[in-house]
Amino acid sequence: MSRQATNTARTKTVARVQRAIEREEFPFEQLSEVAEVESWRKEVFRPIYHVHKWWAQRLGSVFRAIVLGAAPGQRDPLMREFYQNVDLGGLVVFDPFMGSGTTVGEAAKLGCAAVGRDINPVAFTGVRVSLGAIDRAGVERAFEQVERTVGAEIRAMYRAKDNTDRECDVLYFFWVKVADCPECKEEVDLFSSYVFAKHAYVKKYPTVHIVCPECGEVFRGLHHEKQARCTACKNAFDPHSGPAKGMSAECTHCNHEFRIGRTLRASGVPPRHKLYAKLVLNADGKKEYLRATEADVAAFRQAEQRLATAEVVRPIGQLEPGRNTDQAINYGYQSWGDFFNARQLLALGRLGHAIRGLPEGPERDALALVFSGTLEFNNMFASYKGEGTGAVRHMFSHHVLKPERMPIEANPWGTPQSSGSFSTLFRLRLIRALEYRENPFEVAVDRAGDKPKGKKVFGTSVPLTQVQVHGWTKQPRSPGVYLSCGNSAATGLVDESVDLVVTDPPFFDNVHYSELADFFFAWQRELLPSGLELETTRQCGEVQDEDAEAFASKLSSVFTECRRVLVKDGLLVFSYHHSRDDGWVAVAQAIADAGFSLVQAHPVKAEMSVAAPKTQAAEPIDIDIIMVCRKAEADQRPIRRSVDAVGAALVTAEKQVVRFLERGRQLSRGDAKVLLLSRVLVELFAGRAPESVPREFEAVMPLLKPTVEALHRGQAMLEQKSAAATKPGRTKRAAPKE
Repeated sequence: MSRQATNTARTKTVARVQRAIEREEFPFEQLSEVAEVESWRKEVFRPIYHVHKWWAQRLGSVFRAIVLGAAPGQRDPLMREFYQNVDLGGLVVFDPFMGSGTTVGEAAKLGCAAVGRDINPVAFTGVRVSLGAIDRAGVERAFEQVERTVGAEIRAMYRAKDNTDRECDVLYFFWVKVADCPECKEEVDLFSSYVFAKHAYVKKYPTVHIVCPECGEVFRGLHHEKQARCTACKNAFDPHSGPAKGMSAECTHCNHEFRIGRTLRASGVPPRHKLYAKLVLNADGKKEYLRATEADVAAFRQAEQRLATAEVVRPIGQLEPGRNTDQAINYGYQSWGDFFNARQLLALGRLGHAIRGLPEGPERDALALVFSGTLEFNNMFASYKGEGTGAVRHMFSHHVLKPERMPIEANPWGTPQSSGSFSTLFRLRLIRALEYRENPFEVAVDRAGDKPKGKKVFGTSVPLTQVQVHGWTKQPRSPGVYLSCGNSAATGLVDESVDLVVTDPPFFDNVHYSELADFFFAWQRELLPSGLELETTRQCGEVQDEDAEAFASKLSSVFTECRRVLVKDGLLVFSYHHSRDDGWVAVAQAIADAGFSLVQAHPVKAEMSVAAPKTQAAEPIDIDIIMVCRKAEADQRPIRRSVDAVGAALVTAEKQVVRFLERGRQLSRGDAKVLLLSRVLVELFAGRAPESVPREFEAVMPLLKPTVEALHRGQAMLEQKSAAATKPGRTKRAAPKE
């Protein structure tokens, strides 16, 4: 749309009342405190979005506030309304990237017609099952039937002897990858450390468990000790230093150093593994670390033989090159079945076969979804976290398919003390989600103790058991959930049939969801048919690309469709953050090309602070930006010169920093950057033809680096200013109006 056309359309627009989310007073700092509490126990406070794995699962409290703040009409202050049972019946909310279903669920709880679409069948299936009609008594009966059918059979595969030679359950088997030395051809165990088990709080609980490289004995030691002596063969060694160091390993036979990946890849087959230890529940119900015995190895060989003839469900599909799959391919992995050892394939395959044998219906689908979720903890890419926390580190902890040199084989059915097992996830994921659906609640901050905790506030939403899941329709009207799987650049929805678009787009250069989702899809194709004839979840229409311009083009195509289906006075609201400049130019381009104008931006607490992308980043970003957009012709703000736009952005950014500081939240340099960039974009879009904004934004970016540094360094000064304003004799700074 040309600037002249934009201005002409704007002159015809009557004055309108700003919605809560369009105002600077939107209470993002108060919302962030609620989001912080939720972020540490997402699976407890929003269990309906965590029945199955999905990446970048956003916080339900944030998206509830977005829907409330974006809804039209005269409303109560937002944080008061947040804890009320609000009925937004008649409002149609659309999420074109529904992922785990956060927008859909939050909108449905508020009585909206919640419309969700995702191009990935794993995401679609997860939401369809989690929000669908499931009879709790029926699903518990189905679980009991599966337990009778294969539960005992699987548990028998994970039986062993304790130190008194009595039968017991195995919690975990410990394995290590092996490689043949290119020089002497001898087998090398790729231990990075001979300490294979320790407590999460090792300073407080320093006892560790060590495997002897000479005789294989398992014994205790202390974490701080630089030398250990085997209790069996008396071999003395450094327990913290194994043959594998970084990308290389040193042969323990000839001292030749070789590259691990290159050596394993040259074999042309997936890596071999050696069983060396186990953690059992002994006859007294206590945990005990023991070395693997010949009987343990023989039991595994027996499982290998049974797999050849057993009736099992198997994963289907080969690995394809990609940003998140190349690491596995470079280690020789070729198919999704290669991610499991023979006993895992037998146990999981038998479990899948039993679930597939249940009567068709939502209860079978629910158990199949729990089964699919079990896979991420029961494969040879999972590792051991140790005592004091969930013991199994799932395979996606690095957000790539990173081969694990010391993998753990968990008990797939599980025991009362298991982590990541089918029976555990049935209780902690599915049953917890069904309880939430029956009696949903919101999260509030309880400050009664030494540090803030979460408390549940009931009576805030209609029970989700009363929300009907409809089939896809061109014009959603009545309250309920409408879901579809497909490209959101072409929805089939009627023009101007949606009141709000609320979403969280994918990152273009971080986690490629489909490359990872194929791991689940390889099994779901057999158990949870989506009705789509696909061999992979990778599709050309998915909005992810390592090239910023290509990403912007794909995102713009979806935003353009959102513009078509959005009513004239509707809002497009999405959460976003990116550490790189090109990520921000890309999103600006997508907004502009779709004919939108960015009218407001609010910082808010993002996912858990220890999430993988944050802990691995040099300058971690702990906030998301809530980007609020209107159709360009509806933006009535006056134009500013670029230099004035940057100045105005800095003023607003400083105010937002102060509001965070008053609540005790410090911002990182990365936080300061995304906060300032979002404010600059808001100012640049004011009064301009959308197509001119990305160029001007890119032009001012070199000028913003010192401004970001000043904003970050100035936190202490801003904090002092804020404190000075509240000293006796001065007027106390008023709390932000809602």
